[in-house]
Amino acid sequence: MDTLATVEITAAPSVVPLHNETPVAAGRLPLMAFVDAESERVLQEASGLLGRCVIMRGGIAKAAEYLAAQRSPNLLIVDISGVDMPLQQIQTLADVCEPGTSVVAIGNQNDVALYRDLVEIGVSNYIVKPLTRELLVKAVAPQHHAKTTEISRSISKLGKVVALTGTRGGVGATTLAANLAWHLANKQSRRVALVDLDLQHGDCSMLFNITPTGGFRDALSNPLRLDHLLLDRIMTNIGDRLFLLSSEEPLQEDIRINAAAIDSLYAVLRSQFHHVVVDVPRIQAPAYRRALEMADRRMIVVDQTMRSMRDAARIARLFEDVSEQRNTFVINRVGEAGNNGLTMKDIQDVLQTKPSSLVPFLPKLMTPAAHHGEIAASKRSKFATAIATLAVQVSGRKQRRGWSLLRRRG
Repeated sequence: MDTLATVEITAAPSVVPLHNETPVAAGRLPLMAFVDAESERVLQEASGLLGRCVIMRGGIAKAAEYLAAQRSPNLLIVDISGVDMPLQQIQTLADVCEPGTSVVAIGNQNDVALYRDLVEIGVSNYIVKPLTRELLVKAVAPQHHAKTTEISRSISKLGKVVALTGTRGGVGATTLAANLAWHLANKQSRRVALVDLDLQHGDCSMLFNITPTGGFRDALSNPLRLDHLLLDRIMTNIGDRLFLLSSEEPLQEDIRINAAAIDSLYAVLRSQFHHVVVDVPRIQAPAYRRALEMADRRMIVVDQTMRSMRDAARIARLFEDVSEQRNTFVINRVGEAGNNGLTMKDIQDVLQTKPSSLVPFLPKLMTPAAHHGEIAASKRSKFATAIATLAVQVSGRKQRRGWSLLRRRG
């Protein structure tokens, strides 16, 4: 029986003072544990080596319920004692945890096969009860105090980067990027970073009717200083799960981004967000090319014109990996050109592949939304359906309706 059914959460979490704490992103705790009373006592005894730890009574089910609505810690300890299907419960926990969360499981089964299965799906370590201070420190402390440059095993893989670029101005890549990011955050309950790399002409902030906080240009100018603490300060919150990085720099200035800054930016964001949606200018500057090259998925946005198709094929040939898993073509504003637009057969002949998505031309919906800073995907329409299709391609997760208390609270 899951401990959630018999042990209630404590009225106030037990907090142990921190020693030599490694900086973590704002809102993220260094360590959190969901355990029984005996394990709680051991954790408190080991606090001198573990640092600050928030301890709550309950097992893995309680952890999944709590973390569906709260920030995940850097290190999570969960009790799986008495759980009938521990691997399934771990998968459920992984679904709600943020990228970069390392997990140590404790349980009462001394089973080598279970240990191997847990490690295989991403659990950092498994401790068999009775839990002792020595076992805990041996399993946890090396990870907890690891240098930030070291990569530790995580229950959740690093977040995925999807970069969108248009073949020419006006095809709607920015609109699709903003609406895709909004859908992933609000319909799939993912933590999402939306990055607008056009520091002078970018429109992502305008689509949400907000003003950038500033500092993004300086951050990109100093790649060695790029870390999660800096990004936390310059990101603009758009709700609980969507965060925007953008800027409005003076038009008269010559702004050039160092390509190395893209690597640093992606590395930090991948460790903090499930998805990173990047709006990349179509100008072939080294930094913008790097932003496309390093993305897990590239979405090349086109319309039904021959010029757009030609440029789409040229962009795709920039990269060695031209597989459909990396390069996908999205036809936006379908129907805008009427009978003068290329047919789907013509498009496939030019691109030598089938476009992944078709987004309809709906000016009565899109124009007012852009003018008033409203997200078009928030309204039921064929456009919202097309954005949902894109989101499924990016995440592989279909929208789940009424799926447990976790989603309703998340």
